[in-house]
Amino acid sequence: MMLSDLRAAGAASVAPAAGLFLPELHHRRDIGLDLDQVNGLADLCHSFTQQRAEISARMTRLAGELLAGLLNGRVCDDGDREALTAHAETRGTLFADAENLMISMLAQGYRLLSWEQIDRALKVRRGQTSAGLDTVAEAMSADLAAPVRL
Repeated sequence: MMLSDLRAAGAASVAPAAGLFLPELHHRRDIGLDLDQVNGLADLCHSFTQQRAEISARMTRLAGELLAGLLNGRVCDDGDREALTAHAETRGTLFADAENLMISMLAQGYRLLSWEQIDRALKVRRGQTSAGLDTVAEAMSADLAAPVRL
């Protein structure tokens, strides 16, 4: 992975594309989940994945329209540029919607668990993400190299 890719990863959404509760479901025995909790988390996981897919589809469609406009020179026309700017702003709103959905669904899921189970679930999550976040943090502390004018 290139340094620029690592920097971009830090700016990407922290909301997964699917499977919000997969860590908890895979470690259900370690966390001590009962059948009702497993089914509740599975239902929320499915709902999150469906809603996140809808957000991603809208973002992808707007990205395609935005890129097509850029590659067709539409930025040179004031009216077209406003439409492209609106697409970019809508993508920003959808980006926030994805992360807010994640926060809301995590809260709903963790309400099904005891405090001890939440603590064990968070330990599982931290173990899975710390290595990736460490790599991104290291990339962020490296010097930026901007293209030089010729």
